[in-house]
Amino acid sequence: MGITLLIAAGAALSLSALYVLATRTAPALAGENTLVGLHDPASETLVGGAASPVGTGWQLATVDDLTDAEQMLDSLEASGYQDRELVVLGNSCFAIRWR
Repeated sequence: MGITLLIAAGAALSLSALYVLATRTAPALAGENTLVGLHDPASETLVGGAASPVGTGWQLATVDDLTDAEQMLDSLEASGYQDRELVVLGNSCFAIRWR
């Protein structure tokens, strides 16, 4: 009787752990209307008298070291990218977005 309860408890714990791992979601990056893009999007529709493409895509890279992330952001700034974003994904994982 005791071993049956122990097996049932182990099975329930295993199923609970599998459910948590299966439904776990990855951290989301900030959208264009959060953190970086708090400005009015209508102010960017005209560039030099011509309409700019709507929904210009963000480029994304991930690095595992904060020093690498800082160097990449500095490089993007030196390259003239105005919109840059750093998102902490975990203890030692960083996402850099730019456009």
